[in-house]
Amino acid sequence: MRDLNYMWKRLEGTEEEKAYLDKRFNEMSVKEQYVLEGAIQIIGIYTAADMINLTEQLSGFDFYYKATDEKALGEYVAKHKEDASDEILPFINTEKLGTEYHDDFEGAFTNKGYTIERKTVKQIYDGSNLDKLTGDNWTIKIKVGSKKYPEGLWINLPDYGSFTLEPDELDIALDVLGLEKWDEGNLLDAKCIFPNITELKNQYDSIGELIESGNNLGYACDEQDQGKDFYMEHLESAMEIEGCSRLDFALDISQNLDCYDFVPKGANFEKYGRIMAEKHGIVKLDSILGENFDYVKYAMAVIEKEELESCKHGFIKRNEEKFYYEFSKEPDSMEISME
Repeated sequence: MRDLNYMWKRLEGTEEEKAYLDKRFNEMSVKEQYVLEGAIQIIGIYTAADMINLTEQLSGFDFYYKATDEKALGEYVAKHKEDASDEILPFINTEKLGTEYHDDFEGAFTNKGYTIERKTVKQIYDGSNLDKLTGDNWTIKIKVGSKKYPEGLWINLPDYGSFTLEPDELDIALDVLGLEKWDEGNLLDAKCIFPNITELKNQYDSIGELIESGNNLGYACDEQDQGKDFYMEHLESAMEIEGCSRLDFALDISQNLDCYDFVPKGANFEKYGRIMAEKHGIVKLDSILGENFDYVKYAMAVIEKEELESCKHGFIKRNEEKFYYEFSKEPDSMEISME
């Protein structure tokens, strides 16, 4: 990490770009650091803008932890990519396998592992959109310290190691921190991509519980209800009207979005008006009246009639669907006590 810090600080860039990179590197997860060490060998970095653009897309690289040479790469590929058992692994020419794999994918070796560019790096940062950048793909960030690293290391969630059976954020961080299990570590900081989730560090009794909830919300945000349009805007709007500041409640909201009628600002109001006009039987779309009907105006009238509240991302209202509490506690019912 010291070499990376030394490198980016020497790059030509504006004060705003340098400030952005300073924050980005201070909160970069240990896995991201290792990925970046390999990625800069693959992608030419000449300016601060180049570095910003690359750090926004580190999730587009695969990283094979501890595959530091051809032999180790072959062992990694045999075990994690080809499901070779420990019984047959000694009979595989892992150095030959690793050499062939490296020739095919043209990745980069570092003293931490092997990096492959899976998705072509695009020009995301254009010199004027720093405020639109997300710091790549994460939902929850936690900073954990140990006796070996009392200052702590950042870890990004969600982690997909339990699905891929390959070392991901959590396994790598545990190994680097010198921990066997999470309750041996110290939670130093935690943050959520949603700014309404506050004081996250104090919301859970253990690091393990926080990791489980962070992963679950991350999976939901990645899947977006099987690619549903405006999913993130719907979720953020529901949290907004609920005044949600807890991760467990955010998880429940993410599983109960059908409890919120929502019209996003980015929606085509004419299309929405047509759907509502047809649904309500107001006008036949293929009639003369239908051809001269103001569907945008009708859409806004429906929003007003249904009493949808204006919010940051559109219009929303809690409907009558039952809300199921799985992760958070259901608010206590009102009790009237008489003395």
